[in-house]
Amino acid sequence: MTVAGRRLLLTTALAAAICTPLPAAEPHFVLLSVDTLRADALGAYGGETATTPTIDALAAGGVLFEDAHTTIGKTGPAFASVFTSLYPPTHGARRNAQRMRGDIPVLAEILGEAGYEAAAFISNWTLRSDLVGLNRGFDHYDEDFTEARNAVGVMERHADDVARTAERWLRRRAGDEDRSGRPLFLWVHFSDPHSPYLERTGFTPPRPPREQRGSGWQRRWRYQSEVNYVDHWLGRLSEAIDELLTGPRYTLFLSDHGESMGEHGYWGHGKNVHWPNARIPMILAGPGIPEGRRVGTAVGVVDVLPTLLDLLELEAPADVTGRSLVPIGDEPPGEARPRYVIGDKHSALMARSRRNAPYEDPLQISMELDGAKVLHDFSKRQTVYFDLTVDPQEERPLPAPPVDLVPPLGRRLVNWYRDLPKYEAKSGTVLSEEDVRQLKSLGYID
Repeated sequence: MTVAGRRLLLTTALAAAICTPLPAAEPHFVLLSVDTLRADALGAYGGETATTPTIDALAAGGVLFEDAHTTIGKTGPAFASVFTSLYPPTHGARRNAQRMRGDIPVLAEILGEAGYEAAAFISNWTLRSDLVGLNRGFDHYDEDFTEARNAVGVMERHADDVARTAERWLRRRAGDEDRSGRPLFLWVHFSDPHSPYLERTGFTPPRPPREQRGSGWQRRWRYQSEVNYVDHWLGRLSEAIDELLTGPRYTLFLSDHGESMGEHGYWGHGKNVHWPNARIPMILAGPGIPEGRRVGTAVGVVDVLPTLLDLLELEAPADVTGRSLVPIGDEPPGEARPRYVIGDKHSALMARSRRNAPYEDPLQISMELDGAKVLHDFSKRQTVYFDLTVDPQEERPLPAPPVDLVPPLGRRLVNWYRDLPKYEAKSGTVLSEEDVRQLKSLGYID
């Protein structure tokens, strides 16, 4: 089958998988997210050592996107892309601890104007309201950190605390007649799989045979135990949501970015654009959405805002870069859709003003199109290509594009980055000493 034929089948499948009829009542929207989560750490995505029944059940009850990507491997900038449908150079939060622009619409504000109450429960220091500014539009933005992951001190909340805190708030809301009748946008973010990985007693996967362990196996083993642990508390929270949030509801599950575990000689996230950082899980369930459907069409976090607003029959801002995934009727059959990922430096460190500072290029940018990938490294001044149809792990770089396109693949990436609106804040975020300590502990400051 030709590439164009495969794209037509994927487009038709996705159009059939997601439909738009809405129930009479305004549906709630629940966003459940897990920090630093690789798709292949979940049973629904083929994780062989995963014990993730909650997330797997959500996939069985909705649409699982097999090929979903983030825009960048950093938490604050990635969620700014989720809530604005813009890439980091445009929304302004290009690095962790860098504040996004205040003059662009964000999802919570749009839903608030439509009558929604909005509540968020976060667990990662980089999402603090005084850093990235994602609290805009939320009536309740819970950022009370209670746990210490290492010697730095209190910097996060573990999954049990996040789930219990969100449940207590939901119970209070359910008892308030003035609020319980309003539709709710609920965002709960779990951070446990973030490094340094902890061993979670009772949630560890089987130890691999000695001959299969290899370098770094303990870290991978602990990481999977963290994922299994989060899934357990996601299950507890989901039970509370089912009980307390009555009426129709859309649920979206995703990660902000993945995690490299030795692939391409790199551990961590954010500083490259290879698949372990770029690929994320993404699952959507709710009224009118078929159960147990798997879709292979290329999607990304920039598609979240236009998709949700389309489902809720609300108008999306004019300058979004994503597209609605329902019903994909506006994409001509056979026309490919490129996806871009950015790898950037560490956090915005300088307490001094960055006034008049020139825009700095990121470390790397990449584009995927027609089963091929082009990656440009600014520091090395090097461009390489990958044929994803035979090398999905991106292990064999090529000096020339594996597909013949006009304009060529590399030129398309250059054109996209050149024409991308870039925003530079007039002044940088002023980090407190505590901010610096926490960001160092998370690996965002060398």
